[in-house]
Amino acid sequence: MGDGAKARTVYEDAVGYLCRHVEELRPLIAPAVWESAYPVVRDADPADTEWRDAVHALHDAVEAADIPNGLGLPAIMGVGDWPDAPTPRSVGWVCPSSRCARVELRDGAASPAPVCTLGGGPMRLVEG
Repeated sequence: MGDGAKARTVYEDAVGYLCRHVEELRPLIAPAVWESAYPVVRDADPADTEWRDAVHALHDAVEAADIPNGLGLPAIMGVGDWPDAPTPRSVGWVCPSSRCARVELRDGAASPAPVCTLGGGPMRLVEG
């Protein structure tokens, strides 16, 4: 992300989110990351690269704690940061009549088809 006014607004919004939810987010961030990044975010000049890097470190830590989209910074790609291969689709059983949204995932072992209680018949196997 660049250094322009829009980029600064995005970073400031991320810090605003952090401040509003600090009580919930603080336990999710590793102490080493918090102790190195938070003082920089709190005290450094927002125009400095160090400040943006610290915001990114907190964003990445929150995202690693399974908070989707972390602090709200957009994903960026650098040299060699290519997306992973497509996520494999689930393998499991679905209702044959589509009357319900029930899905039973398989653990990898072949299992007999379960019976859908709403459809009254055997469920259909879906291979990823």
